[in-house]
Amino acid sequence: MIGWWIVIAAQTPEERDTGIGRRDAVLANWETSVGGNGWVQRLVDESKAVQLLSGGYPRRYTAKASDVLPIIENGPPARNDPAVIGDDHVMPVNRVRDVVLHHDKIATCPPDKVLAIEVWDLS
Repeated sequence: MIGWWIVIAAQTPEERDTGIGRRDAVLANWETSVGGNGWVQRLVDESKAVQLLSGGYPRRYTAKASDVLPIIENGPPARNDPAVIGDDHVMPVNRVRDVVLHHDKIATCPPDKVLAIEVWDLS
């Protein structure tokens, strides 16, 4: 396990599966280290998100924009990750990279819009 690629889109998972408008619906995406998906699990624990798929590629969740967008409006959520040292790589503490936030799309997203959150394992 080296981390996660997280994609947040203003589509339902079923809409994402069609492939139609897939790229245009993305509100944000980024790569993060091993604990960088903890914020999604906290939303599930608080009954603000539903996990639809686990153990696969990707892990899939849905949540209302009003619960997700305040968490990401200033970038990926804070995390407290250790460094990861592998046979051929080193991941620094709290690594995050390739952050894309579409502020214009985030600003116009209705608060009651159900978002798809995809969490891809980067191992």
